[in-house]
This record gives sequence, structure tokens and C-alpha cells, in this order.
Amino acid sequence: MSPHPTSTTTAPWKQKFQEHLEKSAGNRGAGAEFMLATVTKDGFPRVRTCIFRGFWATLPENEHNKLPKNAPIYESDCPTFTTDARMSKTFDIFATGKGKGDLAQSRSGSGGGGPVEAVYWVKDTNTQWRVRGKCWIIGPDDIEGGEEAQNSGTVTVKAELGRYMRTKEGHAEQNKDWSWKCETENHFENLSPMMRGSFKNPEPGKALDLGKDEQAGEGLGQKAGHLSDEPLARKNFRVCVITPEQVEAVDLTDPANAKRQVWTLAEEAGGPGGRQPSETIGLQARKGWSAVEVSLNLDMSLHIL
Repeated sequence: MSPHPTSTTTAPWKQKFQEHLEKSAGNRGAGAEFMLATVTKDGFPRVRTCIFRGFWATLPENEHNKLPKNAPIYESDCPTFTTDARMSKTFDIFATGKGKGDLAQSRSGSGGGGPVEAVYWVKDTNTQWRVRGKCWIIGPDDIEGGEEAQNSGTVTVKAELGRYMRTKEGHAEQNKDWSWKCETENHFENLSPMMRGSFKNPEPGKALDLGKDEQAGEGLGQKAGHLSDEPLARKNFRVCVITPEQVEAVDLTDPANAKRQVWTLAEEAGGPGGRQPSETIGLQARKGWSAVEVSLNLDMSLHIL
């Protein structure tokens, strides 16, 4: 297992990235839209719009969420989003991971690890962010405790995400009481009742004339309460976490002086590795990450403005 990418401090790109996302989401801490690209098992590209749900282990505040929460002792540089186990992107992420998971595995619980690229356009700052890495999927029932948790997918997810989780300042030791299950259930609780109810919809992409499983409780336009009280939603709900390996920012604030900066995780930290930063470009590198400023096709970027 590769060492922690940034065991004692945040990644060099995270502070600005987080500030931009907060502006994009109206300072709510989550809710920014982004495009997520995956690859099918046959090599075809797929892209869809998703919603940023905060960084893993630092759940955004939500005044409507009254569930007990984990102690705020961990943080990470890993963006999250939520999805339905029956969505095609879930299968893509399983099928293109090292385990080459099949459809049944992608719907049964935690796992994945397939390559993804997330693209965030922050209009307020005229900046495009790209986050490339692997995506890990967390199911609420097999991520912690019980016989269901004893599978290779769960073990791999916790090991890979654990590399990116670091104790926050003032917390010298890891808290054994920190619960993966609690964190997952709170992600569900942070959604609106109507959004929670969408996990009780008929299977995504299924023709409407084929009907729905009324006995299981499927139906459009439903609302949902706590995840512990919603067996159908619980079966389908997933939290997805991206472990970044390369991050890119294109700053178009000044079209005459557009900047493109790339941070790459070192091979020894589990990333693809890359050129070390030049002392002349003014980018700050931190342990595990290299940084470089590269050329930009301005003709292409001006179409964004």
C-alpha cells in the first residue's frame, strides 16, 4: 500500500479549489455542479452532471440534519458525490477498477476504483478545475460491521480512502469510534426529502411501460426520511469519493494572461508521477505533489468566457 499523499497538511491545490467551490455553491459548502467522466468496460466515454457533496470526512453543515455525527477529527482532499447503485456510472466505476467488478457486484455494496475525471467550471472566478483519479463507492450496509463487511471491496475502499484521511490539527491520535456507517448515513440525511426519495424510484433508464416494483415500494415523486427507516433507498444509496491523482486549474480571469497549473501526485504516494516544479514558475509544491505551469490554447479557452 502506498504511503499517505499528504499526511500532515492539505494538498497544495485544495484551499483555492475549496474556496472556488464555496463561491460556486453560494457559500453553502456543497452543491456545486460538475461534470463526471467515466469509461465503460468496452472503452466508451460517458459524461454526466453531478453535485459536489463536500470533501470526505468533513461533512458540510446542514441545519436540517439532526442525526448524531462523527467527531470532527479527520479531513481529506477527496471530493464526494452521491449516486444510485443502479446508475450506469456505478457499474462503469466497478468494471474499470482493478477488480473488474460485474453488474451484480456494482449493485451489492462498496468497491469500485475505476478512473474518473471531474470538471468544475466556477463562473464567479473564471476558473476551470479538473480532478483526475480513482472513484470509490461506499454502501451503507457493508462498509462497517457484520459479515457483510468482510469482502474484498470493502477492505480495499477503506484502505484506499484511509490513505487520504488525516487527523486534523489538535487531534493527535486516530479515533477508533469514528464510524464509516455514520458518515454515510449523514450524507443521505444532508439531502432534501425529495432527493432522498429518488432512491426509491424505478430503476434508472428503465422504460416506463415496463412498470415498477410496487411491492418493493418503487414509485416516482416520493419523499424519504432517515436512511435507517428506508430499506429500498438504503439498498440503492451510495456515497462516491474521488481520490485525486492529478489536479488542474485553468485561470481565465485575465484572457491576455491565462494560466494553466497542474499538480501531480508522486508515484511513491500512489499517483502517476510527473515533472518536479520549476523554481521559476512560483508554484508551491508539498510532500507527495509536484506542480508545474503549462501552456494554454487561448483560442479554445475564450469560448468559455
